[in-house]
Amino acid sequence: MGDYNDAFMRNQNAAVQARTKAQNRANVLQLKLIGQSHPTGLTNNLLKLFEPRPPLEFKPPPEKRKCPPLTGIAQFVSKFAEPDDPEYAPPVKEAELPSQRRARIHQLRLEKGAAKAAEELEKYDPNNDPNISGDPYKTLFVARLNYETTESRIKREFDVYGPIKRVGILSIPTGFGKRFSYFKLFVVLLKDHG
Repeated sequence: MGDYNDAFMRNQNAAVQARTKAQNRANVLQLKLIGQSHPTGLTNNLLKLFEPRPPLEFKPPPEKRKCPPLTGIAQFVSKFAEPDDPEYAPPVKEAELPSQRRARIHQLRLEKGAAKAAEELEKYDPNNDPNISGDPYKTLFVARLNYETTESRIKREFDVYGPIKRVGILSIPTGFGKRFSYFKLFVVLLKDHG
């Protein structure tokens, strides 16, 4: 009846075995038909991929053009620069050493800074500054305090030593690059006692 070691034939049901045998026969017939159609055994759709392309259209070879004749340069020799002419050998720039470059940049920065300081000094006038009020000898600057310290707390701490006219908080940003730190500076103006 068949090979019982075959995985398809292990089922004892006769209908299943008959269907499996029919499928096997159909597969074998299909493979035989493919083999008869072409010696390679490829199907028609695959054979179309290997068909040759149509031949190239014939084109006549290009005509050879005649090149212009070569001439000498003797007629232009009088226009060449002589060794005595300045454009014969332009002066060679001396290269700047890295240490010379650093010194030059440092000197430029010093000059620029000095010019800026002189300009700021001309603009500076402490007598006409609107932010300045009161006597500088009666002003007390307190620095390096906690960031949570408030004006009322400072006033309360210094009120013990005498009456206070005004308390102000200044935040001065100082820092390098993108990182900033703020120092709080407290200004306490003491009232005049006499």
